[in-house]
Amino acid sequence: MPQLTDRSMMESVFPAEKLVTLDEEKLPAGLHEVARSLLVDTGLPDDRSSFFAIDGGLFEEGAPGRLRRCAELSHFSRYQDMPNGWADWLVIGEIHYDVVALDPKSGAVYCLPDGEYTAHLLNQSLDSFLFFLYLLERERPHYDYTVSDDIPDPESVAVSLRERMMRADPLPFEGVEPAWSEEFDWEAEDAPRMPTWDCVLSAVYETVG
Repeated sequence: MPQLTDRSMMESVFPAEKLVTLDEEKLPAGLHEVARSLLVDTGLPDDRSSFFAIDGGLFEEGAPGRLRRCAELSHFSRYQDMPNGWADWLVIGEIHYDVVALDPKSGAVYCLPDGEYTAHLLNQSLDSFLFFLYLLERERPHYDYTVSDDIPDPESVAVSLRERMMRADPLPFEGVEPAWSEEFDWEAEDAPRMPTWDCVLSAVYETVG
């Protein structure tokens, strides 16, 4: 499958200085080849307006300039029934207080929901994860009142975003009703937790800012 994102694409929606790249020598040996290239050459967005917040540990005084491993999370011992090798996943940031971590072997991206001490597959690759962030930023003027006063139809933007995300990486949406579905009540007492990307798209649907 062709790669979805590159540096020039990300720079078309994020300022170049907001794309944080990592030193290759500070990345673990055996890191998935495409993920390594994206971290070194393309970068992770460090933009407060983005839904994704890069891990602050990278910028702490005295930090080694490397990504933390999940074994370094403050509540590491509380996690139960996690996938093999998860302690070595790399913490890249968070979305809505959920930890976002990269499996260095498979290149898949996982979500560790805030307060639940479990893991859910978020994207099948770092490439599609970054592509989702690109799409959200590209469409921001059409749903975010902090950057535009003219937002005629944020609901259609959310629907379109979900469709484009599904074409790029269907995994996060398999068997999941959209946040605005009339056939499923996400606020019901017995409703499951809304998946991370649908939480983001719900914010788009309702408009942010």
